[in-house]
Amino acid sequence: MQPLNLPGPLGDQRLGEVCASVELPSSKSLTNRALVVAAVAGGGCIDRALDCEDTSLLIDALGAAGWSITRSSQIVLGARGAGADRRGVAGQAADIIEVHLGNSGTGARFLLSLLAAVPGRFVVTGTSRLQERPMGPLLEALERLGAQVEARGSARGCLPVLIRGGQLAGGSIELRPETSSQFVSSLLLAAPLMRDGLRLTLTGAVPSRPYLDLTEDVLVSFGATVERDAEGRQWRVASGGLRPTRIAIEGDWSAAAFFAGAVAVAGGTVALEPLKLSSRQGDRAVCSILEGAGLRAFQCRPDVVELSGPAVRPFEADLGDTPDLFPVLAAVAACLPPGSRLSGLQNLRHKESDRLSVMVDNLSRLGAGLDVDGRTMTTVRQMPHGQAAGAQVEAAGDHRIAMAMAVAALRAGPLELDDPTCVGKSYPGFWEAWERALR
Repeated sequence: MQPLNLPGPLGDQRLGEVCASVELPSSKSLTNRALVVAAVAGGGCIDRALDCEDTSLLIDALGAAGWSITRSSQIVLGARGAGADRRGVAGQAADIIEVHLGNSGTGARFLLSLLAAVPGRFVVTGTSRLQERPMGPLLEALERLGAQVEARGSARGCLPVLIRGGQLAGGSIELRPETSSQFVSSLLLAAPLMRDGLRLTLTGAVPSRPYLDLTEDVLVSFGATVERDAEGRQWRVASGGLRPTRIAIEGDWSAAAFFAGAVAVAGGTVALEPLKLSSRQGDRAVCSILEGAGLRAFQCRPDVVELSGPAVRPFEADLGDTPDLFPVLAAVAACLPPGSRLSGLQNLRHKESDRLSVMVDNLSRLGAGLDVDGRTMTTVRQMPHGQAAGAQVEAAGDHRIAMAMAVAALRAGPLELDDPTCVGKSYPGFWEAWERALR
């Protein structure tokens, strides 16, 4: 266990208000999408690409699968090399390429469709946790499109899988996303490689809809023809049409949410850049959600958003479209007067950890009273001021839980966290930025 040596209230003494300016990392969601679309387009240049564990895993996987990649102040992808499908790895047949995605569910899901649509044989795998995360709806959809997919693991619908890639015919298909919109994005991102393009009909619940907006935006920026109905259930992506493009990645609202949590709990003002309230990133909803509790947000300059707190009353939020906000909002809710209610939590067990279970356990250790039924969490007792100083909490290898516990420490007092380094998955510089913001 390592201490979160951060200032926190002691007894009835309040933490000093936050007064800081924070330069945020770039969006992980947009970086990953830009990398895959550049690979589909046969080239591209990505400015302000996020450099973190997840994006590095995807870049390495694309390189292993044959795309040329140059990393400097920007990332430049070239066309896939001739004969890339014939390179082998140790312990495999000469024409099988293994790509390892760690615990990156996004990278693995995006690559499954991409690799199914290009020549070659690939084994897609990852950590034991990634091998537990669901892939079934996507794998079944790829098989209906003509892909050859062979399970290599013990659990049906999970990694590792062997893909025998080649051009897919495309055409019309239905998909029930169930647990993740990433299944939808994966198919849409690879659709320009399909001979007849893709006409995709979504049935049942569609989680995390704003991420589909990001997928559409990146495809269109590279020249793809994308059509959708008003409800986002009927999609059409034409074959071909992509061109190598230069794209700049905007700041990450998922990262911004933790600093919103800081001013919500401790009060004060934080200026976050580069950031826009008009962003299509779903996690910008943290502002409207916490405004209901007293947070204030405005665009003070074209690329700077200013947030002021504290939040003073309970709030409600349906997180079905924005599940990554759950850890930070759960921490904030536990610090406020009781009565906050978070819903739409049924898919959290499929994230990097079982986020609902881990967060409830951590916040309960800190004295919060929580009522949980698997789909909702309601606060029934406010976390006490400073009475949990030195308590041990767990990140469970989950970057967003680690950062959320920093927010909780602002009320609970300094905490002992098992794995602070896991923030490298999305925000390697988080602890340095956090400490500067709280000085």
